[in-house]
Amino acid sequence: VISGSTPFPFLPIMGAWGILVVTPLYTLHILVFAYLVYRFGRPHFHTLFLAGAIFGMYEAYATGVLWAGWSEPPPIALFEVGVIETLVLVLFWHPVFAFTIPIFLAKSALSHEDTSAINLQRFTTRRTLVWLAVVAGVFQSINMPSPVMALAIGVVNIGVLALFIFVCRKSGLSRFTFQQLLPNKRQFRWILGLMLLQYFFLGILSANKYPSMIGHIAVLALYLVLALLFVKSLKVSRLSKLPNIALTTFNWGSFFLTAMVFVGTSVILTTAPGGAKPVVAIAVLLSYALLGVVLFMIALIQMIRQR
Repeated sequence: VISGSTPFPFLPIMGAWGILVVTPLYTLHILVFAYLVYRFGRPHFHTLFLAGAIFGMYEAYATGVLWAGWSEPPPIALFEVGVIETLVLVLFWHPVFAFTIPIFLAKSALSHEDTSAINLQRFTTRRTLVWLAVVAGVFQSINMPSPVMALAIGVVNIGVLALFIFVCRKSGLSRFTFQQLLPNKRQFRWILGLMLLQYFFLGILSANKYPSMIGHIAVLALYLVLALLFVKSLKVSRLSKLPNIALTTFNWGSFFLTAMVFVGTSVILTTAPGGAKPVVAIAVLLSYALLGVVLFMIALIQMIRQR
């Protein structure tokens, strides 16, 4: 997961916000929605995408970003909700980089499975991994103050992630299937409760960004639409046959190649002249917004075809 809100989400460097708030927030969301996908449906692209979209909706009540935008007020708003912020965070970033890709990584690096419901071969070829690393690196560079900081942040975070994977694999954790690593019903209730509690406290901190009643109604309507689509997606996935596809095994070479491309892209783009950075940021966010719309349509089409 690449977080735009904190440079060091895994360590108490430059403040403890990352390890105390951001990492638990993402971890709880991933566990909750992964449990729902595997417990009530099957992990097709449309189920993972819609789960990730609802995940991304925390940017409303937990952070207020969907209303306040990255720069108050948002440049384009509909019913007091930032359009670009919603398309990027709800339909692109969180479904792909905060949910689906972490699940792919966990399935291949931390679990033992012979088959997968998703053709991971398409997502784990070196070419695809390099492109995903470039996209993530471009996003990361937007918030980097200098190339040195971009390099330090990338190396430290990748190092922590690599160490975590190494320890888990050496400890024998990879002998379990991915579904066995997910919480059971009782554990899910506790995790869901902790997630909602975190919403409550973060909501108090973000209350100054909350809109009028119109903005609340718009966000709640979006929640409802995504929830209904997600429920439908789970039902459709249960009725569809799973393809018997070989699961790609974890490869340290591909991992570090992807990491180098990610860090390198972030460092290179951070060297751009100060005047060019706002132009680059706008172009990147508009591109991600368009990608969000495209992925949303792909998810809907796939869900309809599987009915």
